[in-house]
Amino acid sequence: MRIIHLACVAPPVIGGIGRVAYEEVVRLQAQKNDAMLFAPHGEDGRSIRRLPTWMSVGNACIPNLKKLESLLVNADIVHLHYPFYGTDGYISRLRRQGKIKKLVITLHMDAIADNWKGCIFDLHRMLLQKRALQAADVLICGSLDYLANASYAYLLHDPRLKEIPFGVDTERFTPDPINKKRFKLPDEVKTIGFIGGMDQAHAFKGIDILLRAVARLPANIHAQLTGSGSLQASYETLAKELGISERCHFLGRATDDELVYRYRSMDVCAFPSISSAEAFGLVALEAQACGIPVVASDLPGVRTVVKDKQTGFLVPVKDVEEVAAHIRLLLENTEMRHSFGIAARDHVVQNFSWDAHMTKLMQMYRQLIA
Repeated sequence: MRIIHLACVAPPVIGGIGRVAYEEVVRLQAQKNDAMLFAPHGEDGRSIRRLPTWMSVGNACIPNLKKLESLLVNADIVHLHYPFYGTDGYISRLRRQGKIKKLVITLHMDAIADNWKGCIFDLHRMLLQKRALQAADVLICGSLDYLANASYAYLLHDPRLKEIPFGVDTERFTPDPINKKRFKLPDEVKTIGFIGGMDQAHAFKGIDILLRAVARLPANIHAQLTGSGSLQASYETLAKELGISERCHFLGRATDDELVYRYRSMDVCAFPSISSAEAFGLVALEAQACGIPVVASDLPGVRTVVKDKQTGFLVPVKDVEEVAAHIRLLLENTEMRHSFGIAARDHVVQNFSWDAHMTKLMQMYRQLIA
């Protein structure tokens, strides 16, 4: 089976859309399928190729149409990861013209911004989104809870829609004794971990909320922040203004090999996202797979990933006091933290493994081309 995936980003660029698309393609290849991920941003490799484009702005791009058609003409299935502004319209048009045999679209998130970009996103949803999605043979979402609270809510009863939760590599992300010395921290220090982008596209991650929460916590509680981007300097400045710069460790981007050790260095994982631009929560899943409880914002989609009062806590969005209080509760209760960690690992293994995801995805592919 020849399957072409298209996404606005791909590793090593940070982002849930690119990570899901990449993981799916790698596992499709492992099952002897002819699969490839094309993205305007990413590194060429065995599973990723650079998408030929005329122009790109942020994560949107206008593809080179002739080269795009030549890439897709022999594909059994084209799988578009949405949103992918600038490319989605061309893909839907090619499907309507019969130049794409079958089109699958995964609905990842609503793109949200406060500035002029937000107006463009809103206009796209109003004028172009429905037409782009009408061309799909199958629509996939990671969480019906998120879908019901997003601009895609009208699709809830669409017969094309399938819920296939995203997965975690539960053989790679596993519990292990916490080794803080790897990051030059004494054992008596308690650590809050954060992993995510620090650029404008990921401003919704709520890093400022986390830093303000840390400022309300005792001096033996430190934060380790993994990620990088144009906003990192402003977060470092905020930490300094709050008087916690010595307790906030900005570790930069992690390699794939290093990432699991970043999770294992955490006592608690913070996931303080502030808007519905956060649609699922792969980081929250990976932390739980490592046996780390999570304090997360009570957002649609995220609340299907973190089980409140069982694998962590769900707290009101943007509520600094509640974030701080629940982090402190976990850090001061070793027995609770331990039991939550065990439940977190079981929750991920039972409900969010990549094996289960790929079984459902392949079943859908086979039914589609049968």
